[in-house]
Amino acid sequence: MIQMLRGVSVPTVVNVVAFGRCFQFTRAVFWGLIFCVASSLSVVTALGQQQAQQPQQKEHEQQQHAELPAGPGKDTLIRACSRCHSPSNVIANGRNREGWEELITKMVGLGAVGTDEDFTEILDYLVKNFPQQSNVKINVNKATAKELETGLVLSTKESEGIVTYREKNGDFKSLDDLKKVPGLDAQKIDLKKNRLTF
Repeated sequence: MIQMLRGVSVPTVVNVVAFGRCFQFTRAVFWGLIFCVASSLSVVTALGQQQAQQPQQKEHEQQQHAELPAGPGKDTLIRACSRCHSPSNVIANGRNREGWEELITKMVGLGAVGTDEDFTEILDYLVKNFPQQSNVKINVNKATAKELETGLVLSTKESEGIVTYREKNGDFKSLDDLKKVPGLDAQKIDLKKNRLTF
């Protein structure tokens, strides 16, 4: 290389060497930038997919908990309670404000996660929508669909299903007979069995 460079001025040699190093540096920077752009695109794509799934997940939760009345606090209740159990477990028996406060405090002690604002919103929602109920039992063989819906906190579809099944097959004789109603959540009925008569 030295013989090739004879007759070439020193500044030219320095420029060629500098260009070579600069070119190598530029190639490294170029490939580094390509890697960064590709990584950024995959992160953006993943975030976009996650954001697209969030409304679908929220819609699924809403459908899954259709028996819960709409209103401020419903989404917070679903989010906070669904981590450990179905919100239906909580609402099976209404309570007064103090009773709901006691239950929420117990759940926080067991690991429920949320802010003070979240738990206040949940408390207000529960007090409004699931007040303490009297010990009046509901006769599933005589109650109307509306009475079943409000008295047992069932969906309209479930309560109408009970009445339709009863009209078609006759009176229910036991809890097991009631659980045969298509589309009826047996777990909800089990939670309310102490309020039922046949």
